[in-house]
Amino acid sequence: MAQNRFRHRIRRATALVCGLVFAALAAPTAEAQQPTKLRIANFQTAINIALFHAIDKGYFKEAGIDLELVNVASGSASVTAVVSNQVDLGWSAVTIPIFARSNGIAVKVFMTTSQEGPPDNFGTFLDVSAKSGINSFADLKGKTIMINAFGTAGEVAIRERLMDAGISWDDVKKVVVPFPQMPAALELGNADLVVTVEPMHTAIMNNKAIGAKLLGKGTVTLSNKQAVTGSVYFASDAWLAKNQATAVAFGRAYLRAQKDIDKDDSLRVALVMKIAGMDKATAEKIPPTWFQDLAVKKEALAPNYDTLVKIGMMPKPFNVDDVIATLPF
Repeated sequence: MAQNRFRHRIRRATALVCGLVFAALAAPTAEAQQPTKLRIANFQTAINIALFHAIDKGYFKEAGIDLELVNVASGSASVTAVVSNQVDLGWSAVTIPIFARSNGIAVKVFMTTSQEGPPDNFGTFLDVSAKSGINSFADLKGKTIMINAFGTAGEVAIRERLMDAGISWDDVKKVVVPFPQMPAALELGNADLVVTVEPMHTAIMNNKAIGAKLLGKGTVTLSNKQAVTGSVYFASDAWLAKNQATAVAFGRAYLRAQKDIDKDDSLRVALVMKIAGMDKATAEKIPPTWFQDLAVKKEALAPNYDTLVKIGMMPKPFNVDDVIATLPF
């Protein structure tokens, strides 16, 4: 009988230990339950609408990310926010972090959100008003151009066209206006040409009071011949070195949202209407965002670097690989 009691105690003890082990394995740790805070610099365009769809659907939360959007006015402001540690990630045209890197700012691009290329995939547009009388870039001498900030993709786009037309940067007047204000500013005659993005481009082209003409498209002229990286997410070297897993999780959640949008054009139009405050008829005219792969590829990024060198905006040339972080998306 004593032996039976001993065996019973052993079985009870074994069951208790197994139960505790199972509970420890099944229950998530406090660390696993705590989402990773991720601050992102963003400004209004119709390009990265997948970001907002992923937020709406809870894709970032499912990936263990607590996302915070910080509104900025331009890509240059995104770099400033990253460098000053106000945010973890910045979003902009790819020329911005390339330009920053050439000035010794330790940032790297790690994720593509748009590419430009024939026949219809473009993110930068050069629009002129009817009253300007401009028919070609050669007509721009002495005219007023409008960009959203200096050192941006807009400046790159217009400076390359001016150089190819034999006109210097000093031969034109420059006005800086945020993208959302450009349609009204062009209508008022505050500039002859604007370098803009969607949805402002479509709003300009559909405004009869402006009578706009599309003079050129593409951040760099080479984008009319091959796929060229348009916009990207970037971060500091130090942040990426410590947070690669978070960057990959962010990218996969973003791509999941982009695939939803690619499969349902009505969803894309609804998002553009919501984010850009546009009516349905105008939103339907905005082309979808396009990119071949999330990972940043050197062959697609290099034309931007080469153009910066060509137009004299690259003060200190460097190995273009230095600005690319290749992540396993």
